Amino acid sequence: MTKMLQNGIDKAAKNGTNRYEIPAGHYLISAPLLIPSNFTLVADQKAYIELKKSCNQYLLRNRDIVNGNENIKVLGGKWNGNAFTQTRTIRDKVENSDFCFGMFFYKVKNLEVGSMQIDSTRSWGIAYMECDDVHVHDVRFQQNPFRDSKHTSALTHNGDGVTGGGNNVLIENISGFTNDDLIAFASGGASFQGKMSPFPARDYSNVTVRNIFPEMIYDSIPSLKGVAFYTFENTRVSNVVIENVKGNTAMASVLFYSLFDKKGSFSNVKISNVEGTNVYSRASQRNLPQTYAVLAFKNSDFDKLTISNVKRIEKRYSNSTFGFDKETSVQNLEIRDVKITHTGFRGEMFLSASQAGLGNISISGIEVERSDL
Repeated sequence: MTKMLQNGIDKAAKNGTNRYEIPAGHYLISAPLLIPSNFTLVADQKAYIELKKSCNQYLLRNRDIVNGNENIKVLGGKWNGNAFTQTRTIRDKVENSDFCFGMFFYKVKNLEVGSMQIDSTRSWGIAYMECDDVHVHDVRFQQNPFRDSKHTSALTHNGDGVTGGGNNVLIENISGFTNDDLIAFASGGASFQGKMSPFPARDYSNVTVRNIFPEMIYDSIPSLKGVAFYTFENTRVSNVVIENVKGNTAMASVLFYSLFDKKGSFSNVKISNVEGTNVYSRASQRNLPQTYAVLAFKNSDFDKLTISNVKRIEKRYSNSTFGFDKETSVQNLEIRDVKITHTGFRGEMFLSASQAGLGNISISGIEVERSDL
């Protein structure tokens, strides 16, 4: 099936139509579909594209991951990467590595991906790195929550939904279950179980993430995190908008974090309309829900951070709704219109920031109430 689909793509690129449609059906592939510049791939909503087990490949990528491509659209279909049968390998260069993402776009300018479902990928479902003018929309994820037949949890094992870095990025209407961040943005770097990948760290700007709905799978296992932003090595991410994130998670609804003690910064960040709390309590990972606040800010510097319209219903844990660690500084912080309902906990249910460097602070419209729920 791989050769048939790739031949169709190559023929459409050669004859100038620059569009290939995958009809309804089941397609087993053993190598990634390679998408050239100025090309649109559309899969029927009943097309099921499955990656062969243990082939350690992507489902799809742009053709030139050395010099990059432009003007690529990938729409439709249901895609399955057969997650934990794949083995990923990180090497010195991107082109030499087998990251086992579902879809991988590197150095692409003007990229659209959407209207699809992605199941069970070993690493990130959709990865875009060093890409500009990106629109990812209307994607549902259903990752496999187990690493083996013994039902060992796969949470925290790099099962992100959409992850990337670039300028002028819009991510919207994303839902479902993932083993890590449903949405993640990284200013380069990006890690796999503590090992840095060979993406260079750089500044990015103009990133909007909206209408994000993390879900549980099997009615009991939540996505690890909703939306996470990461910086590395003194890089800055500017003009960030996060709005309408709704759903409980294992660790955090929203997280900002500079990893590996290489502090970066964020400029002009706006977060609004967040509803959820940390709910996970599996015996083997009992500490996950109390690792972070529901909205957590770690080892990062902000010039302006505005947070509004946050709702939390808490029945189990007493960790803070907003948490700023001692390595975080915010020059101008505004928090408004927050409602926290809990069943009777002691502690800092609203905000924890005893050692953070907070400058100008405006807090208004805060309601914390006890209820039998």
